[in-house]
Amino acid sequence: MNSAAVSSDDFLGKALPSKSPLCLYLFIADTYMHQFTLMDKQSSPERSAKDKNDLSSMELQLLPPGVLQDILSRLSIKEILRMTVLSREWRRKGICHPDLVFTEGTFFCSNTTMNTHRASRNAEFITEVDNVLRPLWSTPTTTTTMLDKFVVRFSLGRKYKNHIDRWISFSTASKAKHIALDLRPEPAWFAPGYGKYIVPLCNLSGPNCSCVKSLDLGYVCLKLPRSFNGITNLKKLTLHMVSISVNDLRCLLLSCALLESLNIESLLSPRRSSLESLCIRQELRRLQYLLMHRCDLHMIDLNAPNLIKFEFDDYMNKVVLRGSLKLSEATFASYRRYLTVVHDALDCVLNELPTALVQRLFLQLALETSVRSSSKTQTSFINLTYLNINLHISGYPPDISWVMGFVNLLELSPFLEELELHMHPHGYIQTDPRIMAAVQGRPLRHLRSVYMTGFCSLLGVAELALYILGNATVLERMVVDSVVRMSYGHTTDQLYSVCRANEFVPPSPEDQEMFGMNRAREYAKEHLGREEFSRILTIL
Repeated sequence: MNSAAVSSDDFLGKALPSKSPLCLYLFIADTYMHQFTLMDKQSSPERSAKDKNDLSSMELQLLPPGVLQDILSRLSIKEILRMTVLSREWRRKGICHPDLVFTEGTFFCSNTTMNTHRASRNAEFITEVDNVLRPLWSTPTTTTTMLDKFVVRFSLGRKYKNHIDRWISFSTASKAKHIALDLRPEPAWFAPGYGKYIVPLCNLSGPNCSCVKSLDLGYVCLKLPRSFNGITNLKKLTLHMVSISVNDLRCLLLSCALLESLNIESLLSPRRSSLESLCIRQELRRLQYLLMHRCDLHMIDLNAPNLIKFEFDDYMNKVVLRGSLKLSEATFASYRRYLTVVHDALDCVLNELPTALVQRLFLQLALETSVRSSSKTQTSFINLTYLNINLHISGYPPDISWVMGFVNLLELSPFLEELELHMHPHGYIQTDPRIMAAVQGRPLRHLRSVYMTGFCSLLGVAELALYILGNATVLERMVVDSVVRMSYGHTTDQLYSVCRANEFVPPSPEDQEMFGMNRAREYAKEHLGREEFSRILTIL
């Protein structure tokens, strides 16, 4: 029997005892011990005792080319590094894994990193990464057939340019499809004393980089060289805290003809001044998803005829989407409420979006940016069927006028079928005795499902619930939950929705009592629990 006779299916077809590194290693060793025994019986009597005892070397020699890669692809790099402790031969041959992901957690435990000086930790991280890659640098023909993802997420700067350059060259030589270089500091708001690493975009351009399909860059500087020819097959581009000029960004986007997804957060110019306007009149024909967060742009003006999903915030003064006739989902977050008084968030959404197209709308708002008796515009969301509002509540409004902005939004969505309103009251909400009555508004003729969480006794909340119960003529189900389910964070990826309920960790009974959730539940039963609503209303 020889190694060529052993197929990948012979081994992977067996049930692995566990995904833990030790169990997998023992499984492999046991399997090849059996193969060694068979080979030993067929070998000549003169075979040396030394060869018989060299089991670890023999096991690796017996592994078919695809078997080791298939087995190890089930593990993380951290788990594989633990396995290499068991075999000197494995360390010599290098890590055969399609996804090379290097993060702080790959090499360090949390207690170690907290007590280690930053410079020493950086040096140790670089050494560990180089130790993993060094055996692979000399065998590029092997790695090109297996490397799918190359990721480095660690706080490094321009001081370590030579090392980072070598890693990027390795990833492109290995024809990695997904490359991530996220050098953001921890915590994210901390500004380290070193300069940003300048990404050598020439190494990511040209025929040698035709395999790169996604590029994720964080806390780096981008400067397009004159010889830059674009990243031919790039489909997804993510930029976090990246310094780049408007002109270079425009040229970069136009040079990526197949770009489908663009995610830009906290964009800065190299001189740390605010960017002006990003205007691209040429068609970004393949672009389907666009996210623009915390970008100090006066305006973005894009021609994206196939755009389907758009996420933005109130950092930009104006948004122009030309020819985006397929836009069906939009997400808006109001961030600057903590920095300055801004215009009404609802008006921002109504003015900047092609409202006639949007079918699903997500809003991340705060109470103070939404207080207005009505919106300035009367533009309708004539195709909107799903609306999700995450509302941070701080302070105590003197009247219910803040509710009218939401009532107006519901009335401007004549075909709305599903509504989610998730509230997060910050601080103690006092219950004042008052006469409870629904706010006034027009009938909601298509609304069938409503889900409210974080229900409280804040002036206007119960009145809004009564308005919906009384005016939704075809309402089938309304759930009112006093438990706060939306997170404290304000980013759009933290938006709560019913479909994400499995990610929610409910508060303990003690916390529910401390934050008044039990009192709010009784308040809901007192004012909403009427006989006329008993068939459609559920109070959790």
